[in-house]
Amino acid sequence: MPKQLSDLSPVLAAQVDYLLSSGSVPGASIAVVVNDIGYHHAYGVKSVNGAEPVTANTSFNIGSCSKAFGSTMIAALVADGLADWDDPISKTVPEFQLYDEWITKNATLRDLSGNRLGLPRTGFCEFGFDPKISAEYVFEKLKHTQPAAPFRDRFTYVNPGHTAIGLTASRTAGKPFIEALRERILGPLGMDQTSGGAQAKEDLSDLACWHAKDGDEAIEIDSVYTDQYLPSGGMCVSGRDAIQWLRFHLNQGLVDGKQIVPAKAIAQTHKPVSLGRPGSDVTSIIYPGAQFAAYCLGWATADFEGHHIVQHSGSDMGVNSMTLMFPEKRIGIAVYCNLTPSPAMITAYTLAAQLLGLPFRDWAAYFDSFAPKPDETAVPTKTKPVDNPELYTGTYHHPADGALDVKLTKTGLECDFKLGHKLDCEMRFIGNHTFELHPKYVAWRALARGKWPKLSFTVESDKSVSAAFRMMDSDQIFVAS
Repeated sequence: MPKQLSDLSPVLAAQVDYLLSSGSVPGASIAVVVNDIGYHHAYGVKSVNGAEPVTANTSFNIGSCSKAFGSTMIAALVADGLADWDDPISKTVPEFQLYDEWITKNATLRDLSGNRLGLPRTGFCEFGFDPKISAEYVFEKLKHTQPAAPFRDRFTYVNPGHTAIGLTASRTAGKPFIEALRERILGPLGMDQTSGGAQAKEDLSDLACWHAKDGDEAIEIDSVYTDQYLPSGGMCVSGRDAIQWLRFHLNQGLVDGKQIVPAKAIAQTHKPVSLGRPGSDVTSIIYPGAQFAAYCLGWATADFEGHHIVQHSGSDMGVNSMTLMFPEKRIGIAVYCNLTPSPAMITAYTLAAQLLGLPFRDWAAYFDSFAPKPDETAVPTKTKPVDNPELYTGTYHHPADGALDVKLTKTGLECDFKLGHKLDCEMRFIGNHTFELHPKYVAWRALARGKWPKLSFTVESDKSVSAAFRMMDSDQIFVAS
């Protein structure tokens, strides 16, 4: 068993418990590495509906922290001469289609893993189709997403590119991604409580359940195990295995005297590829107070209060995670929570600041300061009666996002995005042919955090001809009639 976090510092363990308890987190697994020594802290239970405690062997879905598993697998293949970071994705995944024919043909593994395709975070290609839909379907539909920035200009966050990285690794190795990963990396590291996607449910018997926050209460929801976005998300890792993963990256592939992947290959995944904008880009991925920040290959990097940091966050409907590494200080931190939203990021930064000897800071308040500020002069949105609800009913179609059904029920208008994951909503009219959408599924409500999605209709000659959907703070998904 790894050492306990309290062996490193009783104060740190107490702080972690306080932060997780304050955030209503049912269970969490915290891995810390200092000078190549691993420490673990188990918190709470695997499910609010049971009493089984989290242990170092309990595996948590780590969301987008999974991306580093994809880039590490490619790094191993590159080291073996079986792939090159500058290989075009069209060579291995011809299904991957972008808005421009030349870019589709020439976009490389480095472009995809380095998040420099220029695409915005929009549509179900980014936010997730129904888990039963295949990754290949997503790749083909991505061509309908228009760019937010020029190709290779700067960092923009794009999930499907990392999924294509995983499929490249699988096709190059000639076996499923998890099997190839286990053979080359997980097995040599002794990470026997790590798996991902659909395989995770078969491989792992000690799994944390998923939860969403409903007010101050954590509600268990359905856990999702799908290959649709593996390894963009969907890896499941135990705290014990997280220690090995941190040691592996902090030591440039060398663990317990064995060079599992060449140091040069691992170092490549930590190097900047696309320029980030601290304070503007996703603050959980790129430290907002940095002077310089960039996305690497499955990781992000920045300066953190005078220290070099390599990091990534992860989130899905019922899980939340944060990984921080300080290579020069030989410090690594992984926080996995079975709740969304959760204080995983705040907990990780609190631990980091303490281990680095930084002055005290309220990290929750600090990150809140970078959140969009509400307009103090704005009049609160009020729902209104709909004069002619039948005007909006019918089925609207989008070439990527599929059908949107709008129907009139006994309680009012409702809509259902047929290819979305449990995205059926009550519609509340706020004027000017626009509705607030209140999802029925608790996980979507938790993600909205009160910033309800909007659905706006274009009406011509007393007929609704199109609808535009905005999901929280994202770009729009346009649904044409």
